[in-house]
Amino acid sequence: MQSFIRVGVMSVVLASLVSSLTACNGTSDSPLSSAASGANSAVRTSASSADFGWPASKPGEDPPASPLPTADGAAQLKAAAAAIPIAPAIEATNYVAFGYTVRDISDPTLMEFQARAMAAQLQDGSRIQHAYHWYGHPEHNAAVALVPVKFKNRYGTDLYGEVVLPKRGQIQAVNGAFPVILALEGLNTNTSVYRWWHQLFADAGYLVFAFDFSGQGRSADESAGDPGNNVEEAQDALTYLLNQSPVKQFIDTQRIGVIGHSMGAITTMGLQAVEPRIKAAVAAAPISEIQSVFDKNPIPVMIQTGDHDGPVAPIPFVNPAVVKRVYDKLTSDRAFIVANAATHAQHTNYPLLPTSTWGREIAAQYSLAWMDFYLRGQADALKVLQTAHPKLSILFDSESVIKGQATVLKGQVAP
Repeated sequence: MQSFIRVGVMSVVLASLVSSLTACNGTSDSPLSSAASGANSAVRTSASSADFGWPASKPGEDPPASPLPTADGAAQLKAAAAAIPIAPAIEATNYVAFGYTVRDISDPTLMEFQARAMAAQLQDGSRIQHAYHWYGHPEHNAAVALVPVKFKNRYGTDLYGEVVLPKRGQIQAVNGAFPVILALEGLNTNTSVYRWWHQLFADAGYLVFAFDFSGQGRSADESAGDPGNNVEEAQDALTYLLNQSPVKQFIDTQRIGVIGHSMGAITTMGLQAVEPRIKAAVAAAPISEIQSVFDKNPIPVMIQTGDHDGPVAPIPFVNPAVVKRVYDKLTSDRAFIVANAATHAQHTNYPLLPTSTWGREIAAQYSLAWMDFYLRGQADALKVLQTAHPKLSILFDSESVIKGQATVLKGQVAP
């Protein structure tokens, strides 16, 4: 993903909070700390994933507890959030791609989480130049069951990955039973930025494997002689998952799909052309054709984007025009899904990035149906893929072409 701009309101509201948080000492009775740890505890205190035959798992990592700057500061933050007429504000800003942002700044708990995460990023060893911290989002951190792993690519570079267990590890592990989603991240991001998407598939019964490309997140920089080829690293990650990972025996090797966003979507387009173990793909905003291979298209591919995808900022019309040229090169079953007023942040859960509130719903609905149809053969998923969500773009036609049948999908004009 391009280094998506942090919106101005994020900098203004959080700058003083981060400064105060990094300067404070002592323990915290922060309401967020209590709420987040309580939510995480709900996952931890349910039956252990090991009780169902899986490796031991844990939820996503929250930032270290830090005190709110002052009691007055906390009260001011809550008062400011309470003063926002949230429903009218979201409604008014959805069509200029700020619906999610308005929702986030109206939540003092989430604002404090983001302030703590940004403060922690200054001292936790993460790559500050990449802009995005690795603490995800409190809602999705608490909901996933992760098995962290380390492995090497073919050049010996150390990579970090996360196995996301199906049904949060609360379903019996059975040999060869679980379809797989390989998840590929955007430029300068990390696995936590897409945790909502991983959770979506895991909750639907898929085993998800996400990893950080070399030089990103918790993975090491490229070792000597490593060209940093993302398609190769995706293949190496899949090979590790199938042959060496602690969940290898539970995988159905005939039902493997790949999802990716931005740079990860470009990688997805290249991977689907050369990797026979992959059976279906969803590429979200593959912003260019760099390093991608289009002369072969052996598997079904869905491309998603938003009609306000810049991709660097919420700029109307740019990315759909670029991505459509990519889509038009596909020859197998395919789909082109464009969400109304959704931006490049549509597929992320990083707090305070601007997009429409319905963008993620559209991404979820169609990406899950795509995999359910092509990996699981679910007939009811076909109806989803041939039905228009009302908030699809009215500027660009969406479509699905499945088994020779083309269906045009149009959004509805707002009243």
